[in-house]
Amino acid sequence: MTQRHVVPGGGGGGWKVVDATTDSAQSKTNTQADAIDEARRQLENSDGGEILIHGIDGSVRDRRTVQPT
Repeated sequence: MTQRHVVPGGGGGGWKVVDATTDSAQSKTNTQADAIDEARRQLENSDGGEILIHGIDGSVRDRRTVQPT
């Protein structure tokens, strides 16, 4: 299953959407809500998958399954 992680942006602030298979940032946003929306769009436009939403401390606080459109 394809996964996207929504994680804190680090020293630059904001939030990142990270591809779990490549561990590379797919996009960066100002807010966590925007990053979740972006992760959902990415998965809807591919084969669907799962969003893992991390808190400020890095721990996973929520998971959401996304179906392809």
